[in-house]
Amino acid sequence: MIYIDTNQALADVAKHWLTLERIALDSEFMRVDTFYPKLALIQINDGDNTYLIDPLAITDWQPLQAVFTCQTVVKLLHSPSEDFDAFFHNLDVLPEPMMDTQLAASMASMGGIMGYQKLVKALLDVDLEKGETRSDWLKRPLSDKQLHYAADDVEYLLSMMNTLEARLKEQGRWQWFLADCAQVLEDWRETQKSGYSHERIKKAWMLKGHQLNVLKQLVSWREQRCKEVNIPRGHLINDALLMELAMRLPQSTKQLSSIKGLRPATLRKEGEQIVLLIQSCKDTPKEQWPERMERPLSQSAGEWFKKMRRKVDKIAEQLDVPPELLARKKPMEAMLREGYPNGPFSIPQTLQGWREEVVGTPLLNVLNQLSKQS
Repeated sequence: MIYIDTNQALADVAKHWLTLERIALDSEFMRVDTFYPKLALIQINDGDNTYLIDPLAITDWQPLQAVFTCQTVVKLLHSPSEDFDAFFHNLDVLPEPMMDTQLAASMASMGGIMGYQKLVKALLDVDLEKGETRSDWLKRPLSDKQLHYAADDVEYLLSMMNTLEARLKEQGRWQWFLADCAQVLEDWRETQKSGYSHERIKKAWMLKGHQLNVLKQLVSWREQRCKEVNIPRGHLINDALLMELAMRLPQSTKQLSSIKGLRPATLRKEGEQIVLLIQSCKDTPKEQWPERMERPLSQSAGEWFKKMRRKVDKIAEQLDVPPELLARKKPMEAMLREGYPNGPFSIPQTLQGWREEVVGTPLLNVLNQLSKQS
């Protein structure tokens, strides 16, 4: 285990990493009371050594950025979406190309979505400690327990991926896996671009046009405000309260204060701004309101959806993979809504590629058959 806390040491070892085909990568970060994750440690295993890089000491990240973006060095991670957040908002780059061992295990019929410790046990019969998961990673010096825990997180990724690669190639799923890893990165970027939308608020479909416009503006305001002061969304105002505000449309801070659950600090610091924002929405022309959101599926359409889901479950059982790996609810529902009840239906983009033959076309056949019977 090698601790790196100088720019020169990082630059020296990064030159070596650029010559390799694969490295194992992980991070420790804190996000308890901030909007952006605070990067606290970066772990890299290159097959010979494990390196712990101290972000609190490093000031020149260019050598590591070069490794992250080098197309000939594959970065191995386990369930990396939160690591992406930490890397991008602290280093301004993503590890690419990358492979996700959690995704590989699901696709290789290892038994569903598996955490790192469970996968290490299943593949290598090694028991890992979990004790430092919630410790303070920003304190210095880090304890021996923390250092060993962090090192363990990258110690086994390379050997596990070798085993998983052999299984996936034997199953004829290696290209599926590579395509999905590239898509994981693309999806993360798309989510960052679109931001946190009002469409993610539960039951937003219940709102009328003017109310939905208010909700959209409140969500946008919260996003900007939380970034400015660097606090989690829920610390300012949670989704349920935003929904409540959009439904009740308080016109004064007094009316606002009657809404249960609003933090006193938020009411004091942001109350007037919230009321002004709601009032200003009255001047938004109807043609600029967001489109009304689709209601939940009707009972009869819901029956069709159940049949679609049964088809996916059956295929997943045959392949011995989790159903959500093949098709998630949102694209399936969009596929159904597009042509219900008389067609035509088409395969959405997320169910194309290798999924088209495996699950997209079978789902299309289910819908076409149902539409003929309706």
